Amino acid sequence: MTSAFRLLLAGFIALLPLPVRGDETPAHPLKPMLWKVEGGKLTKPSYLFGTVHLGSGPLANLHPAAEKAFDESDVLYTEVPLDAKTQLDASMKTRRKDDKKLLESIGPDLTKQLDAELARINPQLNSAPFQTLKTWVIAASLEFIEAQMKGETAMDQKLWRRAAEVGKKTDAIEDADSHYGVFDSFTEEEQVVFLSETLRLLREDRANGRDRIKELVDIYVKGDTDLLKTEMDRQIEVMTHGEHKELGERMMKKLLTDRNKTMAGTMAEKLSAEPGISHFFAAGAGHFAGPDSIRKHLEKQGYKITRIEE
Repeated sequence: MTSAFRLLLAGFIALLPLPVRGDETPAHPLKPMLWKVEGGKLTKPSYLFGTVHLGSGPLANLHPAAEKAFDESDVLYTEVPLDAKTQLDASMKTRRKDDKKLLESIGPDLTKQLDAELARINPQLNSAPFQTLKTWVIAASLEFIEAQMKGETAMDQKLWRRAAEVGKKTDAIEDADSHYGVFDSFTEEEQVVFLSETLRLLREDRANGRDRIKELVDIYVKGDTDLLKTEMDRQIEVMTHGEHKELGERMMKKLLTDRNKTMAGTMAEKLSAEPGISHFFAAGAGHFAGPDSIRKHLEKQGYKITRIEE
């Protein structure tokens, strides 16, 4: 998986139907999740670009404004390096190190629930191929397995490949150890709770006729940052109330609040080190919404952040 933050992103809920022209699906997002960065010692504008870790339909192409910003930039940053070697090395970080199989950790009842969820994606699919993976990997990946099985390439990966093809410099905001280490910091018991709650919410959504992936795409295609913030607040409330309130609060702090601060710090260092080039920072859209967002941290450091909508 490309981001430990995907589950939060997948929980964003669109309140309105997807805007389309007639019966046509838009060829690209109607508004880009794009911000221009100026100020400090910068002599060229740089950009913040919010992504989702999917890449089909209207997500297959950048909005023209985002396309222009990407083309004009000198260096692309993704959350983690997405070159083949780093990704191969990172895949090893998803493997269990407790000498247990997934079944031994989560037990027969949760395994049965997981098998049922996987069978809904594909009748031939069950948990057998995932026995060597860490529990958090399964929990954070469940909603995206269907897209991965179809060979869908995430926006972030497409940007990295495009940059490499044209010789654009590539870099990352986080290294793989700190990126994947967020979930590794939770105990196995907490990871099992994470998986159990994920399966429960998926069943509840299905019973209520909700499709989280479609809702994620809808809100992203609209490019409505106010709606993004409203629904992110709602999702955080869901995660931080109830039986597992303390775990939810700790998870949100590590996944969102703490990472926003450290990622913004890294971005500021990159901007300060090379103020004469254009930087294009691509990260999950949720990192750019709200009072503790990357945008707000950069503004506190003296940068002017301006939304680009067309």
